[in-house]
Amino acid sequence: MAATGRKRTKKKPATSPRSKARKRRGASRVPLERGRIVAAALAIVDREGLKALSMRRLGAELGVDPMAVYYHLPNKQALLDAIVEAVMASIDLSVDDPRKPAEERILAAARAYRDVLLAHSNALPILLAHGPATPAAMRPVELLTGILCDAGLGPGEALAGMNVIAAAVRGAVGMGPAREPAHRELEAMWRALPPAEFPHLNAGMKSASSSFGQFFDFGIRALSRGLLAGPRSRAAGAHTAIAKKQFPV
Repeated sequence: MAATGRKRTKKKPATSPRSKARKRRGASRVPLERGRIVAAALAIVDREGLKALSMRRLGAELGVDPMAVYYHLPNKQALLDAIVEAVMASIDLSVDDPRKPAEERILAAARAYRDVLLAHSNALPILLAHGPATPAAMRPVELLTGILCDAGLGPGEALAGMNVIAAAVRGAVGMGPAREPAHRELEAMWRALPPAEFPHLNAGMKSASSSFGQFFDFGIRALSRGLLAGPRSRAAGAHTAIAKKQFPV
């Protein structure tokens, strides 16, 4: 009998619970180390939000017993601190060019911080509650503080200015661009306001751009110019501790 030339394709058997278990055991054979744990935790937060993160959920993500995680990170607080470090350490410090004017250097550093926070927006509450504390997490802080020192601010002023700019970046990320209003929304908003009672808002909303990037740049430049043009106070150092308490990076 002549061959038809057709090849029969074998159907793949459905994945059984036993094979899934073997797959999980295979994942657990990958050496468990701190970097892998933190990366998995941050991935959970990015996908599902902070509320989804637990040691049990993390163990399932890694394919290990949750108790194994405690060998590398003793508690959830340590895990949250490690996430802060991972986010801060991913900021691109190479954006700084010492040859450029201070205002441009500040804007570049602020944009780099913003971009990382936007990439990990679900982790923003962690950064608000747990400031950086390790060398890897503090390098972006040192960079921006150094830029302000290079511009002539005293150490206390530079630290306070860095905290103000960092707070502005976090606030901007918290407000948008996910919440960025469309032009038609802005138009409906200013049309709903009586012009006689809100003349400045009416005029401003009619001409305002709805671009998150433009709003962001405008705000950072305004802060930068104020810091760079303001008086140099010898007493600024005395306010450093207060500024750090009010504006944790």
